[in-house]
Amino acid sequence: MSKQFSRQYTDSVKQELLNRLGLKQVYFKGQQGDDLLYEATGFDRGTAHKFCIRTKNGTIDEWVGGKWMKVRSFTITSRADGLR
Repeated sequence: MSKQFSRQYTDSVKQELLNRLGLKQVYFKGQQGDDLLYEATGFDRGTAHKFCIRTKNGTIDEWVGGKWMKVRSFTITSRADGLR
């Protein structure tokens, strides 16, 4: 059974994406299993991104060219203590 993450945790991950990846806006889209899905817009006009946070190991993947690609040397530092 998958974990339910608190709003505080999803918001802290969202803020981390904004600060560390230099994005303009980030939206939490939902949860799929133990993974958290986010959509984002960049500062360049018309740039859109999709991210998948793998909560089991804290890594992040980006949807590029029709498949998930791991973002190298980036891990989520927010702690998942806020499980519901």
